[in-house]
Amino acid sequence: MIVTGTFDPVSQKDLEYLKQYRKENNVKDLFVSVSREGILGRYQRQKLLEKALRPYRHLHVCNQEGEPVPAFDEDMIRHGNFRLAADGIQKQLMEDNCYLDQIVDHMCKPARAEHSRRVAEVCVHLAKVHHLDEKKAYRMGMLHDITKKMSDEEGEKILRIFDPERLSISPKVWHSFTAVYWLKENMGLYDPVVLNAIYHHTLGDGKGAYDHILYIADKIEPGRGYDTTRQMKAAEADLASAAAMILEQSKAYILAKEGIHV
Repeated sequence: MIVTGTFDPVSQKDLEYLKQYRKENNVKDLFVSVSREGILGRYQRQKLLEKALRPYRHLHVCNQEGEPVPAFDEDMIRHGNFRLAADGIQKQLMEDNCYLDQIVDHMCKPARAEHSRRVAEVCVHLAKVHHLDEKKAYRMGMLHDITKKMSDEEGEKILRIFDPERLSISPKVWHSFTAVYWLKENMGLYDPVVLNAIYHHTLGDGKGAYDHILYIADKIEPGRGYDTTRQMKAAEADLASAAAMILEQSKAYILAKEGIHV
């Protein structure tokens, strides 16, 4: 017997349904194929399905069309709840940067989502120049403002439990701290390199190369509306010194805006 689904991506509930379907139809082996339409390409969805079905010896992937089956939780997964994905593919979704566009569009206002994409592009460029992991750079750039739309009340609840010392800082920068909690809880993202860069991206107090990249990219992405050629060249030459320079410029701008001259 053959069944076909979108599996975009395959969820844990999809797996439970397939196992139950096989028993109810009293078949020894159930063959499962991936439909042509989906956000991820068919080949990629098929590979994820193969990985998810690996522990189940009576469920097999095939290429033939069959009886259509419903989708479970797939939209929620594409909005960032990777924990609902099949157990065997959650880590793969993260490593492949799957659905980041959909997650950002769901979690952020349109202008913020476009900002995130531009930041990600700058992060990738700087990572390439400095021979660092471009996939990590893209991931942190896309996800750095993921809780920017969160209310102060919700942010306060999270910080009061997980990071109470940060409550003394302006709520305008809380999103860099709450994002870390959200990414761990919903997407299962525990990469310290990515999380640390996001945590420090508003204050610019990170010490690592990825911390510098995200801080710089957030400040000089093309949508900022001013010429950042000098800052970009500085960042291409030396990340730490460029981050320090941009941090000083940012402080001077804030002081001038408040009418404080030093």
